Amino acid sequence: MMLEYVLVLSAYLFSISIYGLIKSRNMIKTFMCFDLILREGQDNILLKSTIWGKMYHQ
Repeated sequence: MMLEYVLVLSAYLFSISIYGLIKSRNMIKTFMCFDLILREGQDNILLKSTIWGKMYHQ
């Protein structure tokens, strides 16, 4: 159940950061949006590896 919530939140933040990356004219905001994209990818990988470990290493 928690997996769905975290993935939806991650997708929401990812879409906001893509929108900010496209619409931003300030370089600092662009870097902040790019950093958010990388962090969301890292969170997804961490979450999926945690779930994978719980499923197959019981």
